[in-house]
Amino acid sequence: MMNRGLRPRVSRARQRALQKKRLILGGGALAAALVIALVILLIPKGGGPDPVVEAVAQLTPEPVAEATVEAVPVTPEPTPVPTPEPTPEPLSARAMTRPAAAEGFLPVFDKADTEEKIIAITVDDCFQAENLKQIVDAALAVNGRLTIFPIGKNAVKPEVKEILKYAWENGMELENHTMNHSGLFDVSNEELANQIYMQQMALDYVLDLEYQPHFIRPRGGDARKCQRLHSYARQLGYKGIAHWTVDGKSDNKTLAKKLKPGAIYLFHTTDTDREKLVQFIPWVVSKGYQLVTLNEMFDYPENETSALTVPVEEHQVPPLEPYEMVYVPLKKTTFCWEAYLVQQALLDLGYSLGDGITAPTGMFGPDSEKAVMAYQRDHGLEETGVADAELVRTLLEGTV
Repeated sequence: MMNRGLRPRVSRARQRALQKKRLILGGGALAAALVIALVILLIPKGGGPDPVVEAVAQLTPEPVAEATVEAVPVTPEPTPVPTPEPTPEPLSARAMTRPAAAEGFLPVFDKADTEEKIIAITVDDCFQAENLKQIVDAALAVNGRLTIFPIGKNAVKPEVKEILKYAWENGMELENHTMNHSGLFDVSNEELANQIYMQQMALDYVLDLEYQPHFIRPRGGDARKCQRLHSYARQLGYKGIAHWTVDGKSDNKTLAKKLKPGAIYLFHTTDTDREKLVQFIPWVVSKGYQLVTLNEMFDYPENETSALTVPVEEHQVPPLEPYEMVYVPLKKTTFCWEAYLVQQALLDLGYSLGDGITAPTGMFGPDSEKAVMAYQRDHGLEETGVADAELVRTLLEGTV
């Protein structure tokens, strides 16, 4: 708001226009005054016309019209309008239960931290087609949904293929359990890519669609902390690594005691697991629980599909792209490619990984701990047996 006690400011353009007007008007008045003065001085006292006066009179300028000075509009500088930051969509209650991802890794999904009475039953391998069919039907009978992790070589068998497509058409979710049941932590980069991508192609073949899984489960969950696996999964568009809360190896009494909201259960298609599940599934629902898929549990969209424009057999396996390794500690019972590389570095330096072990295994166990302790002793470090992040960096970057 303008202060009424002050004169409004006039722009420089406006000031120049006013000055021009004053100069024009002032010059015209001065010229008229000079002519009049000359006429008075030159008029003869006798009163007769004087040719000189007449000549001067002819020089009298026409009245100078007052110059019209148009107002110069003052266009104010536009006030920049700040671009508002996009407001992120609020996360749903289920999405808020997604586990956090460590630097360099995708999330590992082993449970949902929720009070909602939902559980996810996951079914692995799929060796037995008829057992799979009975498990799927048991879930459908109570309006439940399963998440199925078939091994790729099983998925393409005609009898399993039929059941998997039936399950998917009835709302079940199909995910990645590698092509040949690989642990993934001790294979080459090329084999890692083949194991993951070819299983995905097997699912494409089953559904006759381009199908994008969201979760990978390596054999036994061993490689769930393998950074290389996480990098390739991220490259292919996966949401994370699927693990579990409760192993279905437990008896029904133990399974019932472990029932809690957000739990993820691991089962297979063995005769034993089929017998458990046809009883466990209706009992869970009778307790007020809902059986949901992993996508539903963590509020992801359904796995994306599109027309199969390139025949499955013509697909090329994308190689693992370079990634920046984040150095993390290696402790006992860690299964990962990084452990494989550390073991190789220790072998190259002359440290033993155990009797008869001449090649890395990718499983950081007691013998690997002993090798690390020997290295720490030789280099004046505390003998913990844990390959901390700095030691991993030292060994893998060759700065020994």
